[in-house]
Amino acid sequence: MSAIEYALPPGATTGHLWQLRVAGEIRVQTVDWVAPLPEGLVADYSTPDGDVCVSQVLVPLGCDRCPSTTNHIAQGRWGDELTLICIRCGAAWNPRWSGGDVEASRTLLKQIIVESGFTPGTGVGDTVEEIRDELQADLWTPSRADQQLANDLVLGVHGDPGPEAIAQCMKSTLDWQLRSLRFSEALARTVGMLRAPGGEADPEAQNLLDFVMDLARTIAAMAPDRLRHEPEAGPGTH
Repeated sequence: MSAIEYALPPGATTGHLWQLRVAGEIRVQTVDWVAPLPEGLVADYSTPDGDVCVSQVLVPLGCDRCPSTTNHIAQGRWGDELTLICIRCGAAWNPRWSGGDVEASRTLLKQIIVESGFTPGTGVGDTVEEIRDELQADLWTPSRADQQLANDLVLGVHGDPGPEAIAQCMKSTLDWQLRSLRFSEALARTVGMLRAPGGEADPEAQNLLDFVMDLARTIAAMAPDRLRHEPEAGPGTH
């Protein structure tokens, strides 16, 4: 069966760096096992000779470094293979699965882009600005765990605010489930953009880094009575 052909969304360019948070899991069809076809059984998936039965199952793409399988940032330009960034620990990786190859990864990224219905604005940083604006409008409330992470970022990476240092802070912060999804998302988007080819020398990526570090300083300076003490009700979709 040939792969589905996806068309670039209207108004988008091939040079745009897409960053889309996928709420829930990204599931792919993967080969579970291959065995001789039992006599008299016709398999849905078989070799052209029809003599091998192939079992295929749907599995979630999990983080390379932690147990998280949800709310990953899908990143890449049109035609790239898929990169995922974990908003829990900041890991970035190109997922591989049994029965999938680089072309399957490229097709999956295109599918995510098309099905998101998202129209790109002027740059990746737009969404992080939205996260800052939502904080200022009290649309989300930082938690004590957010403030701990913000303090770690301000004190720990001021000399080397690169993607690995930010991701290490994200990984080591306790009580991940008490962190705010939006703050974690802002950091993960920054890590992803810095890790993109040429990212650490890209002025837009550096501007985004400055922006998210300002956000961290704002959260670090917040009074304790303005912070959330309980987990969020549930993740939103953005």
